[in-house]
Amino acid sequence: MPTRVLLLLAAVLLLAGCPKKDDAPESHGAATLDASLPAKEVNITFLVTGAENGYLLPTGEGDKLRGGAADVLGRWVADEGHCAAKPPGATPSGSETGAACVDPKTVALSTGDNANGQSISSYFKGQSTAEVMKLMNYSASAFGNRELDWNREQFLANTKAGGFPYLAANLKAVDATGQQLGIQPSVTVVRRGVQVTIIGLAARKATSTPMPGRMAGVELISDADALNQAIPAARAAGSDVIVLVTDGCLHDAPKMLEAHPEWAPAFVAGRDCGQEYPDTVGPTKLVYPGSRWNEYARVNVTVDLVKPPASRVTKIDSAMIEVSGSQKVDAKANELISSWKKKLDEALGAPIGFSKTGLEQESVEMATWLTASLRERFKTDVAMLNRKGVRQGLPSGVITSATVWDLVPFENEIVTVKISGEQLLAAAGNLEARFSGLRAKGETFVDAKGAVIDAKKLYTLATTDYLYLGGDGFKLHEADKAPTQTKVSWQSALIEWTKEKKSDEKKPLETLLPK
Repeated sequence: MPTRVLLLLAAVLLLAGCPKKDDAPESHGAATLDASLPAKEVNITFLVTGAENGYLLPTGEGDKLRGGAADVLGRWVADEGHCAAKPPGATPSGSETGAACVDPKTVALSTGDNANGQSISSYFKGQSTAEVMKLMNYSASAFGNRELDWNREQFLANTKAGGFPYLAANLKAVDATGQQLGIQPSVTVVRRGVQVTIIGLAARKATSTPMPGRMAGVELISDADALNQAIPAARAAGSDVIVLVTDGCLHDAPKMLEAHPEWAPAFVAGRDCGQEYPDTVGPTKLVYPGSRWNEYARVNVTVDLVKPPASRVTKIDSAMIEVSGSQKVDAKANELISSWKKKLDEALGAPIGFSKTGLEQESVEMATWLTASLRERFKTDVAMLNRKGVRQGLPSGVITSATVWDLVPFENEIVTVKISGEQLLAAAGNLEARFSGLRAKGETFVDAKGAVIDAKKLYTLATTDYLYLGGDGFKLHEADKAPTQTKVSWQSALIEWTKEKKSDEKKPLETLLPK
């Protein structure tokens, strides 16, 4: 080969082996971020509610009207650009065909305790609330301590009707029975190209609040252990944004977040339990979403998809939005709720009494009404209930059966037990106890006739199956292994007694209560 050709070939090979001056060095592992690339910011809006308790209907009167699921959804669609789900059998219209549904930017979430409270939900065992929440297009809810106020089959039916999962990373199924509940640690959704993982936490009382047996097959692990598994798993799966929803108290979050700065969720939404907590912990917002659909939290999260995965959240703003005035009611939600209200009125709308002043939720008069009605109805020595069994006060005016269901929304039946004086005194010492046929006198208790309770004597007691089985720390099941199952619901007993008293404007209920 000519020398000239050899020299030319050598020069070409030499040039090919030399890197260009502006070539990037070879990289292994994570890609190096090119700072010259423009930001690719995306805004996602989270719409968060909590402790809805089935308050589908607004409360209050006139210009003081508050809340209501139809008003909340109307505001979400009009003000937040939310996409409402299509109700069963309906043709698409309105926002369902708009940009909000083609390229959704919102995520609707709940911190739990969705359905048990207002009679329009409680009487129908949460089915009405599940259907409305499906229409509102919720993506997920934390598992609240009241989700199993009805039996497991009803919970599963409501979960299916609602169309969203219940989340609790700290509840672990230990067998097939637990797995049947279908509780998930997290769920991932995509909004405008942003991968969002929602992780749920149950409250620490989640396994003890429901009727015994309803949480069978599930164990509660520590929140920290749960999040140490769930958050790294979400990051590894490519999540751009991680958020937490919890039925627990927000004041418990700071200590845990400070101990694990690597978690860095965008926000934690949960309960305000009456203790102070900061607005932020490091980069994480703490968000209280209100209750009963009287308000909701709007959380705007800005995400820069060009940044490394762990630092893509660049800005978080949150605000509490009050819901009052019924100015933006969603027509489809209003129609659905009205259909359930019609069913409620047909079943429970007839008057059964009257109260001129109403009864405060935790008043002596309220306790007297609830317990005396059981004692007289079942002709027992004593009747005993728990303070938290009453969910609101009795308003003044006409009392209907629906009013009773508003006060007492739980699926409980009355049982009567035989109990020794010693065991009765122990039960009366429970701070949650409210009773009739028993009153404190000095350092002891006396019965309805004023006789001191005899520790060795047997007494008859009317109570709920929930308390009998150990709810709220009562141990009545230890007193009588074979109680009398009346098959009468708490509501039915109270309604029957109230009807018999025939209270009206001249003889209001509060004047007919035993002294």
